[in-house]
Amino acid sequence: MRQHSLVFLVLVIPLLVPLDAWLFWNENSQCPARNGTFPYYFGTSDLRCMVAQPIEHRRSASSRYIWSWTHRFIQYRGKYFDFLGNSEVKISSSRLNGHVCSGHMEKEPAGYSQLSLHCVEGCAKNYPCEYGKYKFVWNNCHQFTNRLSEVLCKSGNRCPLWCLRNCTLEG
Repeated sequence: MRQHSLVFLVLVIPLLVPLDAWLFWNENSQCPARNGTFPYYFGTSDLRCMVAQPIEHRRSASSRYIWSWTHRFIQYRGKYFDFLGNSEVKISSSRLNGHVCSGHMEKEPAGYSQLSLHCVEGCAKNYPCEYGKYKFVWNNCHQFTNRLSEVLCKSGNRCPLWCLRNCTLEG
């Protein structure tokens, strides 16, 4: 009985409680503003609402909690970057399902980057080939945004090579 309680606390509670790492660390000191940099932001959407939407209507450093019961995205230079449960990456100029699902963007930038929009779009599109298909616990939208944040923060003005290739996800 005691083991079941411990498993519940460790596995289930983090999914139900909307704790984010920004409660403990919400500074952009790792990726400060400099000349020629642009801010990027983390944001969330209501996960239950996102899951309820048909696939054809879904769009798809600093880090955030990876087991939050929300859908997480990154906004950079006017584009929203989402990683969906079907391993599809969506890039758009408006928040995915923003007209139906509640959500918000953090008020303070998560950091600043010099990367071109073309580079970041390539990183997002190639993400499934570099890191694998979507997995609910280990490679989800939260991992995607944390890894994209790392690219934005640590790449300077040089686009990582994996972001420049053509991704073809098999099977």
